[in-house]
Amino acid sequence: MTPTASASATPSASPTASASPAGTDAAASLWVVVNKRRPLNPLNYVPGNLVTPKFEDGAGSNANGFQLAKPAAKALKQMATAMKAAGSGTLFMSSAYRSYQTQVAVHAKDVAAYGLAVGENLAARPGYSEHQTGLAVDLSALGQGCNIRVCFSTTKAGKWLAANSWQYGFILRYPDGQTPTTGYQFEPWHFRYVGTDLSTAMHSAGVTVLEKYFKLPAAPAY
Repeated sequence: MTPTASASATPSASPTASASPAGTDAAASLWVVVNKRRPLNPLNYVPGNLVTPKFEDGAGSNANGFQLAKPAAKALKQMATAMKAAGSGTLFMSSAYRSYQTQVAVHAKDVAAYGLAVGENLAARPGYSEHQTGLAVDLSALGQGCNIRVCFSTTKAGKWLAANSWQYGFILRYPDGQTPTTGYQFEPWHFRYVGTDLSTAMHSAGVTVLEKYFKLPAAPAY
């Protein structure tokens, strides 16, 4: 079976590309791999199960009303509760789902500010962004600073998320030192929901990058 964000939050016990070939290609799949060489199909894809996470227990904040695919939103709320209970802070959603048109603006802003090469190490081209899947979220913590900055990795929240997010089906999508594979700089704030079976399998295997786990080509550039 090919799991999708709308149909299943838990892929097979030992996820492999060969076990479910469409898993890394279908835009609605929890396993979809989106990078500079793997655009979404269609480019203007819109998830069909977007919801707005609300943190009724006060463990998180979604002050800007960002949306996520339903299984990712549910897992995020569970992760926020656990992080708060561990004394690592109150989760804050800095960004989540972005439409194709929103990514047009984000990409243009970063390229204008930093130039094409540096800008595209920060922001994906429209149709090539994980945020468009509804499965990616940028996180910080209230009162800890370092919002959308590399120093988030040194905060209590950043350290807790890096160590524990896999238990809730999330992976740190752009780890330090993996730019030649992912095409993006170290982004300790960017987490991607893949479901607990895949996140656990990757954690157990000691593989931190989707491209390497599924033996897909590196995507350093378009």
